[in-house]
Amino acid sequence: MFRANSSSYFLMPFRKPVHGLRRIILLLMIPLTVLAVRYYMPGRTEWMSNAVRTQAERLQSETSHYEDGSGPGKFKIPLGKLSESFPVEEDDQFMDSTGITPFNQNGNNPFQRWVPPHETAEDVTIVAAKAGSEDTNWIYDFCDEYRCTAYLYSLDENPSDDYLTPYSRRGHEASAYLTYIIDNYHRLAPYTIFIHGRTDQWHNDVAGPNTRNVLSNLRYEAVSINGYVNLRCTNRPGCPSTMHQAFPVTIDEDYQYMIDQLPQILWDLLRIPPSETPDDIGHQCCAQFAVSRERIQERPLEDYIRILNWIATTDITDNYGLGWLIEKLWHIIFGMPAVYCASEAQCRCDIYGWCGPNPLTNNEILTPIT
Repeated sequence: MFRANSSSYFLMPFRKPVHGLRRIILLLMIPLTVLAVRYYMPGRTEWMSNAVRTQAERLQSETSHYEDGSGPGKFKIPLGKLSESFPVEEDDQFMDSTGITPFNQNGNNPFQRWVPPHETAEDVTIVAAKAGSEDTNWIYDFCDEYRCTAYLYSLDENPSDDYLTPYSRRGHEASAYLTYIIDNYHRLAPYTIFIHGRTDQWHNDVAGPNTRNVLSNLRYEAVSINGYVNLRCTNRPGCPSTMHQAFPVTIDEDYQYMIDQLPQILWDLLRIPPSETPDDIGHQCCAQFAVSRERIQERPLEDYIRILNWIATTDITDNYGLGWLIEKLWHIIFGMPAVYCASEAQCRCDIYGWCGPNPLTNNEILTPIT
């Protein structure tokens, strides 16, 4: 005669009402246990549709090889090949003037303000572009202390093996920034910070020129809620207008001719129709900013490929002019209004927690964005 043991509850019919209840509970625990194990298994990846996963794996395999095939490195496939993967759509009927679908933007809905924490090095990526003899070792040291992951690109013609190489060296840091996004689009950290290579920058305006001080005080609440924040709060140069500056310098005058071609440029880069070209553009300078993963991914991968391909192939201007131009467009690329000029005092409060009282705040205590 068959005798039940502890494992037979999954095989035999109900024997008594009490055992029937136990059997139901045990059966319900099986799928829950399987899901829990799968969720907590090391190396798990975010869910993707089969089509997206295939595309991501193909791009990753094509763009991430050392010469010996051992791993991620600096031997890039041609930009033309990347562009062929994403044909240009002439009818972007659902795009607004920023090129981002309006229904994807979070706005100020308080129910969507969950802020991803900064707890491990995988939560924050620093992308830096180096040129010449700039010393970038400070970034590795900083990340060891601060918990971040560094991606350092060289813009030199013959870069050291210690650095990654962008698809193009044109446009200064723009090519490095875009190369990182293209290569890592499907595996971005919650926060990505884009900076220049040297530790001291004249345009840093938080506790002096040292970039360490800027990064150490950064509030990720502001990055998560806004999606994009410029690391500089001082409005000059660039605000309230970078197209018609009150105090232009020689460089601005030399490249002003590109402003006259802005309608065509914005169409080529972002598919903004010429009829929707903004009347003005305003932003804090100088191409150092932090962006959330969600905001980067609101713009499709093919947009970033198209922008970088344009930088690499256009003859509209020289290398310096390309950097000058793209610097004026980063905030638009990442979904901010064409004129994005916050109050300097509120900017320092939101982004760095410097809320006063001090003369800049009229000796009042400001409230940071949360």
